[in-house]
Amino acid sequence: MTTRVNLCLLGCGAVARLHSRIARTLPGEVNLFFASRSPAKAESYRRRFAGRGAFGSYEEACTSSLVDAVLVCTPPAGHVAHARLAAAGGKTMLIEKPVARTLEELAAIESAVHEAGVVAMVAENYFFKPTVGVLRAHLDAGDIGDPLFLEINRASKARLAGWRTDPTEMGGGALLEGGVHWINYLCSLGGGVREVLAAQPSMTREGAPPFEDGLELLVKFESGAVGKLLHAWCVPNRLGGLQLSKLYGTLGSIVFESNGLFALVVGRRKRLRLPGILDLMGYRAMLQHFLRCVRERTAPAMSLAVARRDLAIVEATYRSLQSGRFERPAGAPELI
Repeated sequence: MTTRVNLCLLGCGAVARLHSRIARTLPGEVNLFFASRSPAKAESYRRRFAGRGAFGSYEEACTSSLVDAVLVCTPPAGHVAHARLAAAGGKTMLIEKPVARTLEELAAIESAVHEAGVVAMVAENYFFKPTVGVLRAHLDAGDIGDPLFLEINRASKARLAGWRTDPTEMGGGALLEGGVHWINYLCSLGGGVREVLAAQPSMTREGAPPFEDGLELLVKFESGAVGKLLHAWCVPNRLGGLQLSKLYGTLGSIVFESNGLFALVVGRRKRLRLPGILDLMGYRAMLQHFLRCVRERTAPAMSLAVARRDLAIVEATYRSLQSGRFERPAGAPELI
């Protein structure tokens, strides 16, 4: 019989609602608790999602013997403080992406986790998307030969509100807040990154936010392959978010819907793959993986180290926007 994990969500906003709905599909695996700076809000979420308890502060939740683990659902500006609280309370933690606004902030989280000897995972659901496993299987089987080019497209018109309109709270732009998903996706398919070159539209646009809201990123992978990512919050999408991305190899290609609805493989064999829509975005698989890590006290696959790799690429991208040159992510191997 599976032991239920007592999981407390720190922060009661839209992200907490999303994770709570996912958790409700795993009734035999998890009991929910909620914490907010507003006791009334925490209690409201407890009632709404049939939780077992509510706390009127994050400190109270992180020191409670009722709680096994916490899910940090607060904005990135609070992640260091809230990870420190969780670590001091000896709690296993799942931290929403982006895990931090800078590598310096991430180092502070890593230090707190290491000193407390607790387990920390990052809530990067794209790491667990079904389409990643399907595409990797075809690449590993050599169905399109040696990969040469990877092209990922994700553009939409975002409506910004709350802390996402504040440059200081954000700590970056669209690539840091939403695009880090796609950086992780890019690395899952292309492997390690050596260098990046970024460019963005330079004209003045009415209503543009005071930070980067779209760019093109050119990537040199350690394998020698080349990647390209278009990520934008400033482009209308009339197809309900549907967009195409592509993998090109020496023996064929794969055309896939960017979010993973389908993939058409044309190479050593031709196949139309439907990875699955029941957990299209990977949230359920991600939460199940985290709960296993809590129960079995094992290290997570989507670790702070993986998040460090992704955040280093984001920072290198922003440096490239300023320099106009290829930039090497922190920790990437030197070019030969």
